[in-house]
Amino acid sequence: MNIERLNINVRGSPVVGFLGGDEAINELASSVGEKIPEAYKSFLRFADGGHPEVGCFYLHGSDVNNGFDVDWFYSVANPAVELVKNVLKNWGGILGDGMLPIGCDGGGNLIYLDLSSDASSVWLYLHDEDKKRLKVADSFEQFIDGLTVNPDFI
Repeated sequence: MNIERLNINVRGSPVVGFLGGDEAINELASSVGEKIPEAYKSFLRFADGGHPEVGCFYLHGSDVNNGFDVDWFYSVANPAVELVKNVLKNWGGILGDGMLPIGCDGGGNLIYLDLSSDASSVWLYLHDEDKKRLKVADSFEQFIDGLTVNPDFI
């Protein structure tokens, strides 16, 4: 999983890494009632929230005309970025138990981890399309490794 290639930034400034400690991650795990995957912990330690320059993803079986972009990854402890705990307050009841919002696209659709299974798959919640839930990747690592440059931004 090469996180560095995503060029994650906060308003143009490179991310500084994780501003919290193990306690903050443990608190997050308690709030969703599930264990946080090691790959996501590694991601947080490198980039605790921010905007990826490389952040385009496609749904299984879709073509290049049906891409989505990660607008922001949520933060656990960086006050310059929307905090996961605030997103959970607003969306946790809608997403359900064991679901951890990790980011959003430009339209406000949530990207989240389903922590209720061993693989911690990544999903997209389309709030403006009859609340559809679409699987994006089988794991967080697969999601990060699959992010590409949006061809419309080249």
